[in-house]
Amino acid sequence: MVKNFARGGAAICVLARQIDAKLEVVNLGTAFDTGILPGVLQCNIGKGTANFARQPAMTEAQLDASVQAGLDSAVHAAQLGAQLYIGGDMGIANTTSAAALACALLKHTPQQLAGPGTGLDANGVQHKAEVITRALELHAARLNDPLEILRHLGGFEIAALAGACIGCAQRGIPVLVDGYITTAAALLAVRIQPPWPTGCCMPTAPPNPATY
Repeated sequence: MVKNFARGGAAICVLARQIDAKLEVVNLGTAFDTGILPGVLQCNIGKGTANFARQPAMTEAQLDASVQAGLDSAVHAAQLGAQLYIGGDMGIANTTSAAALACALLKHTPQQLAGPGTGLDANGVQHKAEVITRALELHAARLNDPLEILRHLGGFEIAALAGACIGCAQRGIPVLVDGYITTAAALLAVRIQPPWPTGCCMPTAPPNPATY
């Protein structure tokens, strides 16, 4: 997929061309080395995150690097004079991470928030909810702070998107939030750095899991 982004063949590449948007691809870490690719910023924080049902998903250094990558992206957007920032992601199993984060932040159960993602059957959704439950139980003592929630349950891409939301807010750049992954990242951004009292309010009701 990263190579497809570089070739301009992915759906997001087509959409970006249609609206004359600058597409910036940031590789935060893939299981296999993609090599140098045109138009892809290589951050290479790690070969994916750890199994959060067994240990924290990220080290503190990895969390810092991921959030900083998002802040840097916001700086670049401001330098280009961007009028709108649209965050996106490409990750494997990251609806599981996003659901776990939402459970920890919104105090809802995995049964409420775990959905089929890219096509799990009922047994798959049940297994997904059970994995999230184990992770929440394992890290329960550390889930009182949004950054610790992100470090224990999140992914590089979600952390970077949260950083980008914060960086854009600091520079007055509107952020379009679309999709479950980016919604979880935006919620984290608000919890990490709350808006002014007149700012937006994040939802407290559980989102509909039908499409994630």
